[in-house]
Amino acid sequence: MTQAKTLANRLVSSHKFSPSISEIVAEWQQMKREMNRRVYEATPVSMTMSPETKRRVTETIERIRESRPKEYGAMSPHVLEFARQFFPHISEATAQRNCLDIMNCMSTRESEIASGSPYRTYMELNDNGMITLVIRKIA
Repeated sequence: MTQAKTLANRLVSSHKFSPSISEIVAEWQQMKREMNRRVYEATPVSMTMSPETKRRVTETIERIRESRPKEYGAMSPHVLEFARQFFPHISEATAQRNCLDIMNCMSTRESEIASGSPYRTYMELNDNGMITLVIRKIA
């Protein structure tokens, strides 16, 4: 329904006789305020957690308090092989810690090669053992 129809319906329901211009303007301003108020209302947020989420949060908090690193699942030999193309002496622990960046580099390079892109994604290993992805233009 358009704003004009909504305003007309509101005026008909609230006034017995024809409203004055000031009454129409006041009703329209009230209608606009109500519309703006609805836009800025925050959606209610549920404060309940599923048992699985609660368990994972509790485990994470305990792990942080005990300063234990996160245990990662087994890494694919294909991913380790790809990482060793860039860093031949990379340890499995370092590769495991940077697994997401290595896999991201793998998939990005595959798409760059497939599309014939003039750019290539490379990995750089810093002194802290963290991998950074870098994009370079190829000659």
